[in-house]
Amino acid sequence: MNLNIHILNKAQKSFWFVPFLFSLISLILSLLTFYFDWWLSQHNYPIFPKVLFSNFNLSMTIISTIASSIMTMTTITFSTIMVVLTTFLSQYSPRTLQNFINDRPTQRVLAIFVSGVVYCITLLVLLQDESGQELYISSTFAGIVAVICLFVFVYFVHHVSNWVKVSNLIHNITIKTNKKIDNSYLYRRNAIQEEPSTFNDSFFKETEPTNVFSEESGYLQQIDIEGMIKKAKKDKSIVRMVKTPGEYLLEGTPVMTIWTTNEDIDAEDYLGYLVLGPDKEPMEDIELGIRKLVEIALRAISPAINDPNTAKNCIEEIGIILSKLAKHKLPSSYLTDDENQLRIILEQPTFVDYLYKSFYQLRHYGKQDVSIIAEILRSLRMIGENNSSETQRLVWTFKNYILEGIDYDSLQDLDMQYIMRHLDELAAACGIDDWDKDEVRNKYFPEQYKTDDSYHHKKDL
Repeated sequence: MNLNIHILNKAQKSFWFVPFLFSLISLILSLLTFYFDWWLSQHNYPIFPKVLFSNFNLSMTIISTIASSIMTMTTITFSTIMVVLTTFLSQYSPRTLQNFINDRPTQRVLAIFVSGVVYCITLLVLLQDESGQELYISSTFAGIVAVICLFVFVYFVHHVSNWVKVSNLIHNITIKTNKKIDNSYLYRRNAIQEEPSTFNDSFFKETEPTNVFSEESGYLQQIDIEGMIKKAKKDKSIVRMVKTPGEYLLEGTPVMTIWTTNEDIDAEDYLGYLVLGPDKEPMEDIELGIRKLVEIALRAISPAINDPNTAKNCIEEIGIILSKLAKHKLPSSYLTDDENQLRIILEQPTFVDYLYKSFYQLRHYGKQDVSIIAEILRSLRMIGENNSSETQRLVWTFKNYILEGIDYDSLQDLDMQYIMRHLDELAAACGIDDWDKDEVRNKYFPEQYKTDDSYHHKKDL
């Protein structure tokens, strides 16, 4: 049942689902229009003025013309979508394609055009001159559909022009990632308690572990944590996941180990809480949103594109995500049920892991660009000034990793002053009142800058 829910959710995110649903609705509407047209003819055309009616030949001409026009708009829409996807692929990141494909307004625009074609073609098939009907109102309804499609087409042009702006794409990724943090079961569940999970060490010694192996090959995209915890509670078992989302599973690969005192359970049932697929990217993964922003930033600072301002925008948005992430209590590797009994053991990233995965590539490829370095320090400052003292301590310690990777030989004196100013601001945000500037200079900076009097922090820079 859980697997069916995941399949349904995946289908809803696919590009064809909304157009298919709208097409079914338009098919039903066309049948209703046809029978309503017939009903009007049997009651001497009440309700509507006669100007809205037309004879059979004119109705067929109008509807066929509208159908071909909507088909043309649909073709242009398809072409525009392909152009946007090509732009995303070449300039931003292959991972960003899914953002545009899963965008609901884009899917609905395409769905309206497709359903408009289905509506008109179905009316053409249903309308027959043999019925003896003199006047038809179907052409008026087809005209209304054409007007709707026309306004939708204008909206689509406006929507695409906004989507190709990299700033809107970056902000859209940030919004969706922050929503995943708010909606994630591991972050919002009340089962995450302050006290440690309760379990008996002897439980592992007294019970024989059962290894569960994958029955198919593919990337582990998602684990239904909530459903697995409920089943483990029901079976009075403890599950240790050997694999984490994003890893590839070969058929017969060990996936999990189960300890239980219930001999009647079927350990293979737990495989129903895993979602495997052909893509490496996990579903509903917070780290995936950060990875998209990192890839856009890396392409922006590459010599082929050379757009550091876009990279700075990405780093700022990464800081927003990490700042929100730090406000939450990160899930423990030991997941409990509502009675605080240990049920699942799953490796979870720490906040330092998120910091490292966010900045380690940017630190390497931007080591000669002072604007990138300064933006990373500014992003760390944003995280520190909005969170707890523990997070501030982690951020202040992590700044050493950034400083160690800078190519100081490629920087000038004013660049050094610029970095020191951002270090001062970072120290203030992290509550470090008296940090040793000379120690930082002596540890990281080249010899020619360590004793330069002009190098001391200048407020007027």
